[in-house]
Amino acid sequence: MKTKASPIKIVWLSAVLVFMVLAIGLARTPERFQVSSTPQLDRTLSRKPWSVEPVRVIAAKNKKKANLEIGKTFDDDDDWLDGFTITVINNSDKTVTAVTVDMIFRREPGDTRPPVVDSLHFGPSPIRPEYNLRDRSKVINVGHTADLELSSQNYNILRNILEQKGYSSSIKRVELVIREVGFEDGSVLRSGALWVQDLGHPDDPTRKIRAGAKPPGIQRNHVSTLLDRKAINTKGLLLKRSPRLPNARIALNRIHLFIFFATQMAIA
Repeated sequence: MKTKASPIKIVWLSAVLVFMVLAIGLARTPERFQVSSTPQLDRTLSRKPWSVEPVRVIAAKNKKKANLEIGKTFDDDDDWLDGFTITVINNSDKTVTAVTVDMIFRREPGDTRPPVVDSLHFGPSPIRPEYNLRDRSKVINVGHTADLELSSQNYNILRNILEQKGYSSSIKRVELVIREVGFEDGSVLRSGALWVQDLGHPDDPTRKIRAGAKPPGIQRNHVSTLLDRKAINTKGLLLKRSPRLPNARIALNRIHLFIFFATQMAIA
């Protein structure tokens, strides 16, 4: 004679099955980019200085900590870049109108893939057309400071990019590099090299001349070509020159000699 299971037993068995399904699902959840709330003692902010530094990074903070020590290891969780903000100071003798600071995410030792680079901005780039549309009241006066913040929206975008590029959710170190500094007189310090405004085009921020370079007229001296990053030598920001053609030059000299002798014979 068959006996029917009691309602209490059926409910109990159903609860056990649901619990097992949830446990298996959680066990299979990808762990690559889950944010840990447990503080870890291996976060590092480093700063790459240039030989000339009119603007310098002097402090950093995030949503949870008012002071992240630069150059020293500190403890924080995997969400430590949320609300990340740096403070820069104008150490020059000119008013600063724009600053770009790169955040470089270096790969682990042995990983040859290129690092991801994101940027923090104070105003638009001083070598792009939109620089003319900047808020001219937003400047960093001599001796004053300003904050550059990674917004919540940009932080979420950055997290997605890092995940797509194969990074772990636990970002341990960030390198800060001042990439661009724009001044009120139109000059720009870019990757440690100084560029001045082309006086022939005083209202065009894309027209700059390398300090100490020849007068305008030689296209390779203009920063407008720097917008093509493939043509940049990152050590000195010198544009790549076209390869020399010695054979063509020799042929041209021969043609000139031929014309000269032909002229002399005609006169004779």
